[in-house]
Amino acid sequence: MARAVAAATVQLRIPEPFQKAHVTIERYSCGTPDHDGVVGGAKFLIDTLTTPRLLNVRKPGARQRVKNKRGLGFIVDDGPHYATFDIRAVKSRLCAQKTVVTITEILP
Repeated sequence: MARAVAAATVQLRIPEPFQKAHVTIERYSCGTPDHDGVVGGAKFLIDTLTTPRLLNVRKPGARQRVKNKRGLGFIVDDGPHYATFDIRAVKSRLCAQKTVVTITEILP
């Protein structure tokens, strides 16, 4: 997933992630998936949009681990303090199947 998003957004990189954002994900498909399939299926895509960060930074001698090492840094985190999400399925023709992600920065 991260490779596909990275390839599709190579010219859309931003200098630093949005501190707060609204993310709209529209899944165009010829079938109508159930709600769990649409929302649950977006998890890997959402994780790809977040920023990688180090864990165990404050513990001396602790092994440093990176949380979400495949994150591309469009948004800081997928928690409710940092982002809101609108995920929906859109019925389309077989030849028009796609996923459209729109990220809008929310200014303080």
